[in-house]
Formats: sequence, structure tokens, C-alpha cells
Amino acid sequence: MMDKTKRIFRLYLTLTLLLSAAVVVLKTIALLSPGFDRANGYFALHSMPHEIARLATVIGVILLLTQLAPLKGKLEIRDPGKGLPVIFSVALTGILILAFSMFRVFELHLGSLRERLSGGSISMQAVIFCLASAFFGGTAAVCSVFSVAKRQVLNAVHAFAAMSVSLLALFYTLFLYFDFTLPMNADVKIGSQAAFLSIALFFLCEARIALDRPVWTLYTAVGMIALLLTSTVAVPNLLYAVIRQTPVLDSSIDDFLLLGFAIYILAHFSSLTVKPVQTASGLAGKILAETEAAAEAEPVDREDVEQISFFGDEPRPVELPPQPEPPIEETEDDLSIFDSPELPERPERTERAERPASGSRARSSSRTNKKS
Repeated sequence: MMDKTKRIFRLYLTLTLLLSAAVVVLKTIALLSPGFDRANGYFALHSMPHEIARLATVIGVILLLTQLAPLKGKLEIRDPGKGLPVIFSVALTGILILAFSMFRVFELHLGSLRERLSGGSISMQAVIFCLASAFFGGTAAVCSVFSVAKRQVLNAVHAFAAMSVSLLALFYTLFLYFDFTLPMNADVKIGSQAAFLSIALFFLCEARIALDRPVWTLYTAVGMIALLLTSTVAVPNLLYAVIRQTPVLDSSIDDFLLLGFAIYILAHFSSLTVKPVQTASGLAGKILAETEAAAEAEPVDREDVEQISFFGDEPRPVELPPQPEPPIEETEDDLSIFDSPELPERPERTERAERPASGSRARSSSRTNKKS
């Protein structure tokens, strides 16, 4: 079972990386083609590389959700600790989040914000969501510094940091929606929104892990989907910015942040350990795993097997060692219950030792002596 679950995890991770590489190549070709309209964020009509890349991304997301998420209870994934790749990814992501938050606040040009709002070049909703994204980004950056400094991070701090990143991604998705720089249905804008929403879902799963309520298969599925979306949005956009000397969106800080999230997910997945649990996940899975380990040492009774099957598995046959049958007491007559009970024999009285005569007996014996 251990080898099987490892193969499942490695197979899906390898397929996700291969699909991401293929989509990155196709989207880069589509971005560098003459038909790409950077001013409005549209690709050329019926652009074959873009159509294939979009179709492959949708199929990959559907397969990951339908194949990995239903495996709840079939495998458990454990985090063995904070290795060097994990610490590096946390530090890199924290720096990128802090840079992203500061850049977004400075880009608002708070001194001329009133004129821009009155002129209609920016909406009030976009300003509010941008400031909210910067606030939660700064909070997540502080938590990442604490996480790198401490070898063992408190679950509350980890959960708070994950929730901060999730809210950052959510509010920045809303900022992109209300940003009037590009049309709402621009292809590059929709791709960035999908990538940030996948990051929000992934860090929600990390918050559940920190609160000891993990759903490991959902965490794996959402993480691979986020890895696919973030890498296929960030890498082509950055390549375009390097080759064309201009960013796809209004700035490349979003793409750097998405690339940092992709590195973060890949580093965490590389340090995970797959542990099979055949019945349930979480606390029940740990208890049942210990029960199965103890069952290998000594046989399990039938009643114990029925209790284990309560969590979903059918009771397994248990090979019990042969036990000697108790001897059967043979009775002479089946109707012995109608016989009168035998009374126990009374012990025979022992003869009393003769005592010396005294009183009248002594006088009568003296009289007989005289007569004689």
C-alpha cells in the first residue's frame, strides 16, 4: 500500500509538471505571436497555441479534481518538518509578498488619488481592495519572518499566516476585477484571477492543516491545480516582459509573486511524505494505524474487527492460533437432576477419654470394695 500511494502522488505531480511545461511553451508562443493585443489583453482570434493551452489547462484542472479529491481516506500526507527547500521558499515568498504590498500602495499615488477618482481612471472599489491586499500582505510577510526564525512554529501563527495570504489573494482578485486598465473579459486578466483564486484555496487548506483539521487529498489536488495555474501564468508573462521589454499587465510584480507561490508549493510537495491509511484520515487514521500495528504482534478478536469496520472498511479475517478445546465432563445419567441429593456423611464420633471417677461414682466404688 505504501508503494501504491507513493506512485499515485508522484504520478500526478509529474503529470502536473509536464502539463505545466507544455502550457508554458504554448502560451509563450501565443504571447509572442503578432496577433496578441497587449493594449486590451486579447489573443489573436482562433490562435491555435492559445486555444490548445487553454483546453489543456481546463482538462488538467478537471482531472485533478475528479481523480485526487475523491481519494479521501485512502492516503494521508505528512509534513516531516521544515527542510532547507521549505525554509527557502517561505523566505522567498515573504520577501515577494512584502515587495508586492509596498509596490501596490506606492502605485496608487495617494497624493493624486482624489483627482484620479474624480476623473474615472480608477474606481473606489479597486482602491479599497488594493489597500486590503497590501494590509494582509504585510501581515503575511511578518508571519513568514517569524516562521523562518523559529524552527517550530505555533499552529496559531501558521494558521494566521495562511489566512492572511488567502485574504491577500482574494482581495487582489477583486482588485483585478474592478481595475479598468484592461477589459473584464481580457484573457490575461482572467488567467491572473484564476491563479490568485487557486492560491487562496490552497492556503485555506494549509490553514486547516495548522488547525489539525486536514483534508490531505483536497490539499494535494488544490495544490497541484495552483501549481499548474500559477506557473502557466507567471512564466510566459515574465518571458514576454524580458523579450518585449514591457510587462503583459500594468506591472510584472504580480507575475513575480505568482512565481514565488509556485516555488513555495513545489518545495512543500517535495518534502511531503505519503503515509497510507486504509480507513480514515486525521485522528481516526492515526488510531487505526496503531491498531493495525498492534494487530500484527498479537491476534485481534472478532469484536475488535467489528469496531475497526465501523470506520468504513469491511472486517478482515483474522487468523487465530488453534486453541485446545476444554474437556467435556461426562455424566452417567442424563436424568441425574431428578435424583435426590446425597447428604454428606457425618464424621464418626471419637470416644472420649475416661476421666477419673469423682463424686457419687467414687463412693459407690468404695462400697463395693468393702462388700467384697
